[in-house]
Amino acid sequence: LNSIRKEGFFVLSTEFIEEFILDCRIRNLSSRTIETYEININLFWRWLNQAYKFQKISDIRKIHCKSFILSMMERGYKETYINTILKALKAFYYYLFSEDYIEVNVVIDMKLLKEPITVIDTFNDEEVKMLLSYFKKSDFLSMRNKLIVYILLDTGLRCSELRSVKDTHVYDNYLSVCGKGNKWRVIPISRQLQKEILKYRRVRDNYIQKLNNKAIDDTLLLTQKGKNISTNATIEIIFREIASNTRMRKTIRCSPHTCRHWFAKTSIKNGQDIYTLSKILGHSNIKITQRYLESMSSDEIIEKGLLTTPLSIF
Repeated sequence: LNSIRKEGFFVLSTEFIEEFILDCRIRNLSSRTIETYEININLFWRWLNQAYKFQKISDIRKIHCKSFILSMMERGYKETYINTILKALKAFYYYLFSEDYIEVNVVIDMKLLKEPITVIDTFNDEEVKMLLSYFKKSDFLSMRNKLIVYILLDTGLRCSELRSVKDTHVYDNYLSVCGKGNKWRVIPISRQLQKEILKYRRVRDNYIQKLNNKAIDDTLLLTQKGKNISTNATIEIIFREIASNTRMRKTIRCSPHTCRHWFAKTSIKNGQDIYTLSKILGHSNIKITQRYLESMSSDEIIEKGLLTTPLSIF
């Protein structure tokens, strides 16, 4: 490879992507981040090979990268998705440059697209009641699914974070959670959730005792076989079932992530400050949390503002 580099002949190949992905694993990036990088960089790579006949990687210029972005815009992809691709390309090119595979980082100063401010729609009070009351049976799976709904609504956890919560991470009035970037944070929990956890554990432990498999996982939420929930799909199916059998609005996406939106907006309406909320949600940047403020309706702003008007104390 070094001899090829000295001659300047870096033929376009997926070997660069494979090496970059391996480096990401060595740096212990999250599996979700690595998967996103791999998918989006390969998308760019395929487009290059179809649109141009490059012989070496140094032939790729900024104009070619911009042409790719423009093609994505013309095909109707949203700004948020295109920015996700561009962030992956920036990480990839930074690696190529740091390894001396390229002399110029052609994407280093490419700006992200301006993303429109969208109103984050979420559940209303009636729909939250539907979610909380849907699972009524006392068997293991029903109790587990009910607890999943309670945790997501009460904590705003991501699915991957929820699946990783172990019994030892549950305390009297908070959870200890490992989020993005392997960063730990604490999340307060309500008395209602504490009660549901106790009820679930009692049913779960009785259920586990009847299983023949002794190698039981130590995560809080388990499958029928006593193992950890390995994919987000299991949790998403629960919400699809609820949506199909209740009077949920068709305009609202009944999903685990909508619970996160509901948690954030409701916390703000209840008086939570944006900085504490950002810590609870595990956001790396306060601007991400501010989206929930910007998406509040006029009625919600008035309702919240009336609670804190200066003259209300007199």
